[in-house]
Amino acid sequence: MQLTWLEDFVELARTRSFSRAAENRFVTHPAFGRRIHALEQWVGAELVARTQPVSLTPAGLLFLDAASHTIDVLHAVRAQLQDTVQNSGETLRIATGRTLARTFFPGWYETINQRFGPFPVSVSTGGAQEVILRLASGDVDLLVIYSSPSTRLLIDPQRYESVTLAREMLLPVCAADAKGRPKFRLPATNPATPIPWLGFSQSLTLRGVLAKHLAGLPQKLSLHMVYQADSYESILEMAKRGAGLAWLPQSLVQEDLKQGNLLLVGDADMRVGFDISLYRMRGNSNALVKAIWDGVSSDAIDDN
Repeated sequence: MQLTWLEDFVELARTRSFSRAAENRFVTHPAFGRRIHALEQWVGAELVARTQPVSLTPAGLLFLDAASHTIDVLHAVRAQLQDTVQNSGETLRIATGRTLARTFFPGWYETINQRFGPFPVSVSTGGAQEVILRLASGDVDLLVIYSSPSTRLLIDPQRYESVTLAREMLLPVCAADAKGRPKFRLPATNPATPIPWLGFSQSLTLRGVLAKHLAGLPQKLSLHMVYQADSYESILEMAKRGAGLAWLPQSLVQEDLKQGNLLLVGDADMRVGFDISLYRMRGNSNALVKAIWDGVSSDAIDDN
């Protein structure tokens, strides 16, 4: 069976005329008829009623849907494969977290573009485990991710190398009360009344970073989880609405702090430092990856 036969059949169904379909397909009328007959032999059923105008048999109506879908899928896949071949070795494939894609990546990409010259990039986002798997499977060349105890456990240093791109802070924030003061205090004014806490779901990388910090405080905080989500942006919106206290990345909350939508809570001991790291598989032979890696490594702090 040939793709040409399917395209002939779809054109015949559209025009309902052998002569017009043959003309549109740039073949002679007899040759076109032979191709339709060959398709019917391959299918094992009569597809076309040779009437004036041409009509489709019940089998032909059923087969038309399959033929149209097959043509669309094959052309789409061919276009995708051609694009992949044309851009092979030129497009930098990077995976990162959804929040980092909004807060950190645009500025970092602009910087490396200015430094190494313009180049195309393909960015995919997801949860920590999802983007780490993309690096492990070879679907991406580089991984930009929050560094935490959990990510360091998931990423084998024997297979992957990393550099620190930036330092970040988790800041404790909340909305203001009617008098413009923080709605919640750290530590709690009344230890018997836990502070409503907007927390991270297990899938979020920074959950482990925050848990480690809170466990190391000299005095345990009285917190009551009232909301948790697998999205830093969702937690941000709940904090702005006054639903509770949240620790969020500084880059995510800095505009809301400037505008007064959120206020800092507690002293410096309540702020949590962490890294944004870049990972690649050892031995990656992509020239663009190597050039960027060598460049950022020269002014980054090695995590290994």
